[in-house]
This record gives sequence, C-alpha cells and structure tokens, in this order.
Amino acid sequence: MREHARRTTALVLSMLFLAGAVTAPALAGGASAAATDASPTATSGAAEAVTDSPASAATTATIHVRNHLRQVAPVGEYGVRTRVEIPDRVVELRLRIPDRATDVSADGFTRENATTWTWDGRTERPSLAYRMPANRTVEDGGPLQGEGSYLFVDAGEWAIVNPPQVQLRAQSVAPVRFERGNVVAGEGVASDSMAYLGPFEEHVRSANGQRFRLIVPERAELASSPDAILGTLGHASGALRVGDRDAEVFVIAAPTSDVGWGVRGLQSGPADMWVRDAESVDAATDVWTHEYVHTRQDYRTTASGRWTVEAVATYYAALLALERGDVDFATFQRTLRQGERDPQAGATLSQPATWRNDANYWKGALVAGEIDRRIRLATEGEDAFTSVLRELNAAEDPVTNDDVLAAVAAAGGTDVRTSARTFTTTDRAPTAWDRDAHDAAFGTLPARIGYSIADPDAVRVTGAYRNRTVDRDPVRLVVGETLRLRVSVSNDGGTAGDYDLAVRVDGNAVATRTGRLAAGGSTVETVEHRFEDPGTHDLTVGGQSLQVSVTDPASVSVHDLAVDPGTVARGETVAVTAVVENSASIPAGGSLTLRVNGEAAETREIRLDAGERSELRFEVTPAESGETTVELGGERVTLTVTEAGTGSDPGESTAGDATADDSDGPGSEPIPSTDEGIPGFGSTAAAIALLLAATLFAARTRRR
Repeated sequence: MREHARRTTALVLSMLFLAGAVTAPALAGGASAAATDASPTATSGAAEAVTDSPASAATTATIHVRNHLRQVAPVGEYGVRTRVEIPDRVVELRLRIPDRATDVSADGFTRENATTWTWDGRTERPSLAYRMPANRTVEDGGPLQGEGSYLFVDAGEWAIVNPPQVQLRAQSVAPVRFERGNVVAGEGVASDSMAYLGPFEEHVRSANGQRFRLIVPERAELASSPDAILGTLGHASGALRVGDRDAEVFVIAAPTSDVGWGVRGLQSGPADMWVRDAESVDAATDVWTHEYVHTRQDYRTTASGRWTVEAVATYYAALLALERGDVDFATFQRTLRQGERDPQAGATLSQPATWRNDANYWKGALVAGEIDRRIRLATEGEDAFTSVLRELNAAEDPVTNDDVLAAVAAAGGTDVRTSARTFTTTDRAPTAWDRDAHDAAFGTLPARIGYSIADPDAVRVTGAYRNRTVDRDPVRLVVGETLRLRVSVSNDGGTAGDYDLAVRVDGNAVATRTGRLAAGGSTVETVEHRFEDPGTHDLTVGGQSLQVSVTDPASVSVHDLAVDPGTVARGETVAVTAVVENSASIPAGGSLTLRVNGEAAETREIRLDAGERSELRFEVTPAESGETTVELGGERVTLTVTEAGTGSDPGESTAGDATADDSDGPGSEPIPSTDEGIPGFGSTAAAIALLLAATLFAARTRRR
C-alpha cells in the first residue's frame, strides 16, 4: 500500500515531522507481520513544508536521510548507520530510531532519551550507528505456508532484512523537505522496504512502463529461469489495467537451502517483494504473480472489504497462469474448487471472524472469479473484474464490502451485484465453472482499456510564461498557468469497448473525454486544466496520478542598468537598457516601472520562464538640465543633461559660442574701430594678422 507524504504549511518557522505510518507487509500466508517500529514503510517519498513566499518552490531545501546497511557479527543482527545531511536553514533536528536498536554510537547527536537523539547544531552530516535484529518470524503462513517461520532472516553468508524506519522532527527558518532511502555498505542491494545483504546477480526488464529488478542471491537455486520470472511479471503488468503502476518493482529470489521460510512469498511497501527460489511460474498458485498483484492493490479496507486482498491475488495468479498456457484448465479449475469445500465454503467473506481454513484465499478466489465471469457475460466481454479493482484503487477511504458491490454493479449491472452480495454476505458459495462455461465467458478477451501519460511530451504547460513540456513528480506551475496532458488511450483486448477518461483535481472532475475503441485500437486525448490558486493538488487521469504544486511567480531580478550616451543635451533622447533575469526553478513575473528623477516614466509587465533572461530597452527624453537619476527594479544610474543646443555642460563654451556685433547695445561699452573696420585691432595689429594668415595659407598649400 502506498503512503503519501504529508505537507505542513508555516509562515516563518517550519516545524516538520516525518514518520511514515507503521504498516504490516502483505503476506503470502494467512498471518501478517507485527506492526513494529521496523515495519515496512515507503522511504523514497518526501515530506515538504511550504511557506507563503512566492518563490518557495524554487528555494525549498532538502534534508537527506540515508540508512547505510551492512552485515555484522554475530549472526542474527545487521548494522545500520543513519546519516543525515542538513541544509543551513535548519536550526533544530531530532532523530528517533527504533526501540530495538542496540549499541548506539553518535556523531553530531546527543542523547535525549532511550530512542531520541538531538542534533548538536554544528555537524553538517551527523549520524547514528547501531545494530538491529535481523530475524522476524510468523506462526501461521496460511495456504502459502512455508516450511519454517522466517519472514526476514540473517543466514550468516547473506541476509534479507527489513530496513529500520526512523522518525525526524526539524525546525527551520525556511521551507525544507525530507528525502529518505536505504543503501548497502558492501555487497548487496536495498529498496524502500527490503534489502538483501550479500553477493548477488541482478536481472532487469522493462514492461508496460515498469522496471522489474530481479535480485538473485549467490545461494539461490531458481526453479524457473530469470527470463521466465520476468516474463511472468511483465505479463501480469500488462493484464492488470487497474490504475497506476509503480515505476519500479523490486524482487528478491529468497534462497531456501539455508532457511525455513514462514511463507512462500512476501510483499511489503509500495512494490517490494521476495519469493522463494523454489517457486515455479508453472503453477496455478504462482507466487510470483500473487505477490505482484499485491503491488497493484492500492487501497485500504475495513473488516468487511478485507477478503478482497488475498482473494484477488489468488484468483489472478491462477487465471493469468491459464492465460499464459503455464497450466491447463483442469488445474485452474481444481484451484478454484478449493473454495467449494468446507469449512472455508461456509464462511461469510464480509465477516472475518467466520473465516476458517483461509477462506479469504480459497472461497475468496472462487467468488472473485465467479463475479469476473458474470461481468464478462453480462457485458458480452466488454468488461471484467479489473474494472472493479480499478474502482477500489481509486477509493480515498477504506473500502467496505458495500463499496465492492457498488463497483460490481457499475461494471456488470444489478443482477451481477445481487449474486455478488449473496456470495459475500452469506455462507453460500458458487460452484467452479466448467470448460464450456469458461469458453463462453473468457473465450473472447474483454476490452482492455488502458491509459498512459508516459510519453516524454505528454505533460505540457501553457500560459504567459512558457509553452513547453515540463518535468513531473511534481509538476511545478505558477498561478494562471494551464496544464495540458496528452493521454494515450488503448484497447489491448479482444473486443471493442468504450472509454470514459476523467480528469480529477483533488477528487473533483474537471474534464472528461469519452469514446469507443476497436480491439487493438488506440487514440490520443488532450485534456487541460487552468490552476488559479496556490497550493498542492493531486491530479488523476485514467487511474494515473500526478502531483501538481502551484505557487505565485518568483521575483524578477534586474541588473546591468545603463544609459547611452551618459551625457545628452536637454530635449535629446537617451537609450536606457537593462537585463532582467529569472534564476528560480519556476517562472517569474511582475511589473517593472522605469523612474526618472523619482517619477514613473514607463511600466512593463515581465514574464520569464525558469532560468530565462532578457534585455529591456527604453527611451528617455530629459526635460531638465543637470544630474538625472534613472531607476529600474532597485538598480540606479545617473545621466548628465546639458542645456539645449550646447552639447556640453552648462557654463562651458565652444568655438561657435562667440558672436561678432559692431553695434552698441544698451549698457555696453563701444568697441574701438580702426582701419578695415576690424573691432579691437589697430593698424599695426591688423597688418601682423594679415601677414600670419598669408604665411599659414602658403604652408598648407605646400603640404598638399
């Protein structure tokens, strides 16, 4: 079951708490693991605090938490070093480790109590080293009971362990988020909820948008080849069109030569599982498929709906083995007939207290199969039980048996619902159908409508800031932007079928597309939604989900403000230039006003994509001489303005400034006149001047 990160909003001081809910792993047996401090949890998610700052999404820092796992002596324990990388904005941090931890030593932490440690405020990468018990057991493994009791174990040369869950509480002066994970120091490999310590080989295959990692320990002896196992998982991935698929499925082939396992397989966390190496895919009780089906059950249940968890996994393990050709119909039928026998046949599935002999597995599988068969018949092969499971996966609240019946009615009609109600709320059980009945219902594969937004260009943002594809998980938008999705719709079934593609934001339908596809057909639907308010939103489309974070735009920065020329005459025009830039990871925008001597001259609306820069150009015509101040976005430059027509500073003169005037103006002294009428020159001075002029003219003539 997936766990969703919580978000806490604060204004100035962010108080954060990350402690994924303690959950028990889903077993391939009738018991479940004890809910302890080391129970499986999704450690790859992040908890985030967001402030009201417009650029909060661009400035959020991350506290990284890593559990470094290693083998230690004596057998039965494993070592852990929990290391924390703390950004500068964090002022206080507390770390709580499981109460089963022993031999704790600290670097950068001081002990507060038996399990809680406080950061010293100085060490950048503080850590706690400790030991954890490796072995966990179960008493009753149900119909998939193993030969021993172990769920997790340290076998000496190797170990399969459940990494510890740690809790963190931090105070910071700005937004922070947590990111947690597990790594192995030495040989081994770790995922969210399981880790293998020791030598191994890894086999990888991608199918239907999922990456399957098969970890084969050195001591494992596989009953089926890695290719067969990965092919089986890929087939199940394609057959189960029931909603979101995890990007990665982590699978360990658990050695059986050294250990007696309590169950034949175990699924834990979002998509981690181990299966005994002795398990073959050529079985109606195919454990590889059984555990994989659990990874596709993304819903919680109340007591009345709990029967579906193991019933669905058991049924699809048998049905898909039949469809692959790995078992014949007689073997498939024998598996379902387990549900006809007492005492399990007399159980009431919606009342767990009545279950005997693992009725939720055996009678549950028979009932799930019978509902599937009736839905196919009622819809002439256009629908199947996968639609029921898809509806359960979409539920926000814990699923009740009434919810199951409502989903059955939506898929197959009221008559099928009536039968389903009888088989789930009374002690009556159906009879396993024969080959002819199977051919009538299953002979033509139903329409398998699937939706995908996996295409690299499927997620696009449009608006004033940008028109391009963007990253997802989360999709980061600013207020007023529109998210546009290209959704691929395909029908991989054997008959035509209708599709009803709904886009929901926080559970509310915002767009719908409908249509019909022939068998093997496909199309692309484009849907979009404009986000008007800041906040974090869950967007779902076709059973897939996207997290959308919407904030106000970041602020635009201004630099390199300049005027050219720096000196102009009054009334002339000067060019003002500046560079505007967005250094945030989200779009930036706002109004920028150019001010001249404090007065607004021009305002422009700026819109910049993340990381974008641009040059602005204005024209200013100063009306007054003197020093003129030009301001834009906090930047300031000074312009010198001279008197109109002077081309230089006031009070200075050039050769063209003097004017000859031989008239006596009022209040002026007359300039004496002599020969040739040249003011201020006597006859001797005039003669000398003329002689010099003649000499200069002759010299210039000789240079030519």
